[in-house]
Amino acid sequence: MQRAHYIGCKGTKIFANHQIYVFFLHFFRIFQLLFVPLQRFSTKNTVKYSVMNKKLIISFLILGALVSCAPSDAERAQQLVNEAQSMVNDGQWRNARFLLDSVHATYPKEVAQRRLAKSLEDSIVYLEAQATLVYADTMLPPLLEQADKLLKQFRYEKNDKYEDYGRYVHRLLNTGSNTSRNFLQAYVRDDRQTIVKSYYFGARNVGQMAILLSANGEEARFAGNNHAFEMEGWHEVMTMEDEAALRLLNFISSHMSDRLRVGGEGSKPNNTWVYYLNDKEKEALSQTYQLGWLMKDIRRLEQMSNVANAQIARFQRKNSAQ
Repeated sequence: MQRAHYIGCKGTKIFANHQIYVFFLHFFRIFQLLFVPLQRFSTKNTVKYSVMNKKLIISFLILGALVSCAPSDAERAQQLVNEAQSMVNDGQWRNARFLLDSVHATYPKEVAQRRLAKSLEDSIVYLEAQATLVYADTMLPPLLEQADKLLKQFRYEKNDKYEDYGRYVHRLLNTGSNTSRNFLQAYVRDDRQTIVKSYYFGARNVGQMAILLSANGEEARFAGNNHAFEMEGWHEVMTMEDEAALRLLNFISSHMSDRLRVGGEGSKPNNTWVYYLNDKEKEALSQTYQLGWLMKDIRRLEQMSNVANAQIARFQRKNSAQ
């Protein structure tokens, strides 16, 4: 354990590191060995060297005092930890993280302070997780209530033998009679993902690449993954998922009162086809868009809650083990 020394610094007690004290002690001894013998060679310069020695000694003592007054790395790191703790108490978690990161980056050898910083970081994660749960518990119930009301317009479909997820399909989208025509199908899976499929039927393979929606002078292009098969004609199904699906449905929902044109784009310039959405289809697709966004928000909040619960459990386990 290091010994503690105190020296005067403008009337206050200042802690001086033991290594600094030893350094100046040895330096003074070397100084004596170098300069004191010079007095033996000249009696005329005795007073001169004596005055010089005194001035140098006083200078080194002042320098030592100034150096000893400067805070050590451990003290600087502790100051950052203390400031971060104050920010945590005030709810400034983001700013506190920046200070704690500085402790690790600037003072990598100060293990004790870095441990304190890590403990404080864990506390911030815990506090943020608690705030997340409060937010999710507040937002989820009204969203679930809206989704339940909207789901009355949908039917649930699932083939347990072949499908991992079921889907909610709007009742106005009667896909059973659509096998031999071009149409759009949309549904929301029970894992909260929104899917849109563009169906093409014709006498030949067109290599469906995208569809172009246009209404009231606006146009938007939507691409997806195509699957083709032949069965009493040529069938192609292009699938768009989640964000792409929601963007397409949003375009339709924004043009409910306009005539909506759907243009197909194939692998060759002459591989094109056109049809128009009727009012029932627009209504069904628009409500699918509403359900899709609700389910997306519900999924996001559920994921946030799951992560927050895991973080809280991990924090509690760690603290109970200490």
